[in-house]
Amino acid sequence: MPNWVLSKRREGKGYCIPAVQVVRRLLDVSLLGENFRVRVHGDTEEHLRHRQCHYLFYGGLPHSKPTAAQLAAIQARANALRDKAKESPSAAKAVSEALAAAMSTVPPISLARGLRALRDIPHDVQAHLPDAVELLAVIRGLGVAPPCLERPGAPRGLPGRFRYMIAANLKDCEALMPYWTLEVLRLGFLLQGNSRMLHVYFHNVTADEVTAWSGSAAHVSVYESGSKDSTPTWLRIAESLWQAAGMKTSIVVNGPVQRGLVLDPFSGRYSKQHKVQYAAALRNAALEPLYNSPSGTYNYVIFLNDVFFCAPDFLRLTHFGADIACGLDFEVLVGDKKGRVAGTAHQPLVPPTRRLLDLHTNAFARTHDPHLVAEHNESAVLDILPGRANWHSVVKRMTQVHADEATRQAEAEARVQEAQVKPRYEFYDTWVSKDLGGNPFIKEDPLARDTRTIDLLHRGLPVPVKCCWNGGALINATMFYAGVRFRSGLLDEGECDISECSLLCEDFRRMGAKRAIIDPSVRVSYAPWAKASTINAGVGPKMPWSHVERSGALERLTVLWTETTFCMSTQCVPMRKDGSELPDIHNFRVIDLGKTNFTNMFIERSAYASPPPPKPDACNLIMGPYGDTTDGSAFDDLAYASWGKSPITRIYYRAGTSATESMVYALKLTYGSTATVQHGSDLGEAGEYELEAGEQIIGALVQFDETTVFAISFETNRKRSLTIGAFREGVAQARANPCPAAGSRFLVPMIFGRISLSVHEGCPGRHRMQAYEAQAFNVFHTNFKRWR
Repeated sequence: MPNWVLSKRREGKGYCIPAVQVVRRLLDVSLLGENFRVRVHGDTEEHLRHRQCHYLFYGGLPHSKPTAAQLAAIQARANALRDKAKESPSAAKAVSEALAAAMSTVPPISLARGLRALRDIPHDVQAHLPDAVELLAVIRGLGVAPPCLERPGAPRGLPGRFRYMIAANLKDCEALMPYWTLEVLRLGFLLQGNSRMLHVYFHNVTADEVTAWSGSAAHVSVYESGSKDSTPTWLRIAESLWQAAGMKTSIVVNGPVQRGLVLDPFSGRYSKQHKVQYAAALRNAALEPLYNSPSGTYNYVIFLNDVFFCAPDFLRLTHFGADIACGLDFEVLVGDKKGRVAGTAHQPLVPPTRRLLDLHTNAFARTHDPHLVAEHNESAVLDILPGRANWHSVVKRMTQVHADEATRQAEAEARVQEAQVKPRYEFYDTWVSKDLGGNPFIKEDPLARDTRTIDLLHRGLPVPVKCCWNGGALINATMFYAGVRFRSGLLDEGECDISECSLLCEDFRRMGAKRAIIDPSVRVSYAPWAKASTINAGVGPKMPWSHVERSGALERLTVLWTETTFCMSTQCVPMRKDGSELPDIHNFRVIDLGKTNFTNMFIERSAYASPPPPKPDACNLIMGPYGDTTDGSAFDDLAYASWGKSPITRIYYRAGTSATESMVYALKLTYGSTATVQHGSDLGEAGEYELEAGEQIIGALVQFDETTVFAISFETNRKRSLTIGAFREGVAQARANPCPAAGSRFLVPMIFGRISLSVHEGCPGRHRMQAYEAQAFNVFHTNFKRWR
């Protein structure tokens, strides 16, 4: 989804900015299907100065995205399929097979080819097929998709009977979620050895092979926290969909792991938690189900970033027998600007616009791709299944999905060809990836500098490496059961300050898991890649698996692994110390992983860690922040609340009351018999809530964006909701959950936050509530502290 800034201005009231002349170079990049549309607009975009207030959009033309009601309808459909699957084991199998059948018709698999796999579907599966197809079609139509290959260059089937955990951390990636949700579903079916999905991709799969793979399993574990878009809603949809498909799931939405703040007792200032510590905590949270399972429960972990990927590619990675196996990840550049899809966690420095193409007719696609006429001829595909009238609606629905996607891709292809500036791709993860000699990868040719692997890499063949991650990795789960975790460096003991993924590679190597590999034919990207775009660094074309087998690359791989078994040297590229949180590429050094065993040091400390201190009588959990933490002046009701001893007895507020005008302008709370000063202005309509004797606030729901708190709803132990403002549709919400202790009830004893006064020409000054810091609700930055 494009990120634009909405500046709201109204005559007489409202937080506003003056109209200005914006001088910039606007790159309009359509990230649809196979290609990018690149158009360079004029160097100036003038917004006339108006005295009346109005709406200004920056960052490109807005496009529609699913409303809350539409997402709720999709959620209801997914829940219905999940609930049907829970009725009985036979129903669970029928719904799962219906979803597998429906998924076998989703692009890139051609519709004619997918329908051939549906000839012998049992009647109990047919009953669920229309619902399954409609659900997948709706989801597919709401996102963008890269051009995965219809006939993947993957080995036939699975390498054996294994149990996989697909893990991920997600935040603010609603634009990615429709595609990512379905591709994880496809990957899950492949890893579970679903015969219908395997037959679609691999024609020569035998019944004996399918029987040998039975018992393979896929478990999806996703940890999300801090999203301000619809990512949590999409995850709930995905959870129901994956469960309906028979996959075990562990989905955490609005998780408590947030980047913490460290208080300097001398200056009174807060500093951010170390970036690597925070990233490691998130990844470990996603793998918590594995850590809590008996040893051997899972054989492999497939850890995915929020990237566009093709499911069969990760099936290919399972066949190398590696301890860590990766592909290559790429970022997109248009000219000298990075282009990533706004609406994902990876934001560009100058956000390109993802503009939805106006789909005219399928004739456009057929003009540019005549072969589509035969492939999407509805009568032809219906002839495959004669006499099954109840499938006609299914075929028509998925035919439209294929036709629409082909139209978008053909139109995007034409625009790329016309563009003067075309997108190109550069390798991204140069900090983590190390070649066989321990040297960091570079963006230019030859990418990996070890002379033993340059030729293989240029030919698109798999190469052994010391370390990789690259947007997604297949990881041997055995080391996790041995105590290895994602972690930050032991800096006090002299360990290098590198990323949690680099430390994982080093820990694996010290533990004897030294088989790491990069397959350049497995590629992921932070934006959908384009057929017409170029990949620099001398990376060759994608190689079919049959070519890999004939080339001798697998034998060469084994030889190089054996030759480098005892090589423990690698380069350390530490993080800068200037607060930029970037790698210091000019301060690298060669280290010997065998000299000091930091891995054992960490595992021993984890095994014999000091017992946690006893839980205090008072829980001092602070939720937030929600909103802007960079402006305004702070306030704190701690003294009024007598440090939690005086409960909230009255809430006075001023706020907008309609959904379009809602904004919290002021709060004034009474603690016991002591009222605070009014935090905020006299704008908006006044209101007041008085709590009854014994009534206490136990929670709060806040609605906010990057700058403002729109509404707050306090929850009481009398099951009352004290709502301030009006909740808007499609705006981020967060719940101030109580302290994570089972069976306990916690209170909201006080608030603190931040308030600003802004004055702009043509509009009056106004007080506005906004967030304070890691413990705030953003109306003002309102922080809710909780005690038990």
